[in-house]
Amino acid sequence: METQSHNVPSRVAVRWPFRILAAIIVLAGLVAVVGATLAWWSHGAGLPKWRMLFALPGVAWLIRVAWTSAIRGRPPVSEYWPFASQNIFTVYVIVFLVASYA
Repeated sequence: METQSHNVPSRVAVRWPFRILAAIIVLAGLVAVVGATLAWWSHGAGLPKWRMLFALPGVAWLIRVAWTSAIRGRPPVSEYWPFASQNIFTVYVIVFLVASYA
């Protein structure tokens, strides 16, 4: 039985200035999520509450990509988590942008 090695493109390493920037993005994302959660809890606004919930998967994606880049120095293996695929991610981004500016 033969084993085949698939041609998997190697991921490019992230240099130190971008790792520091990624760490800052992680901190800013966490502050934004905690601050929005506290504002939502204390004020209980209607429409901003739903926008925050709708933005949560995108913020989780951004924090994960930045975290992996800052800590490991490489982009994550599954680039589109928490989304199932690139197409679903693209649809989410388009709908989010339309909903934000509508």
